[in-house]
Amino acid sequence: MADWADEAVAISQLHLETSLRAARQPVPAGAPGTCENCDEHSLRLVGGLCAPCRAPRRRHR
Repeated sequence: MADWADEAVAISQLHLETSLRAARQPVPAGAPGTCENCDEHSLRLVGGLCAPCRAPRRRHR
């Protein structure tokens, strides 16, 4: 019968494996240019969009 320490180790191991799998994802190549969404120049566009436009968060101006 497993105790709470064994369960904690199992959860920790699962989290580690998931994190390592996520970290192995390829990083898409970027290129400098003007963003198709906000028309601002960026040093790295991916799919024609700058980082703020790819990550849907509120922009600070």
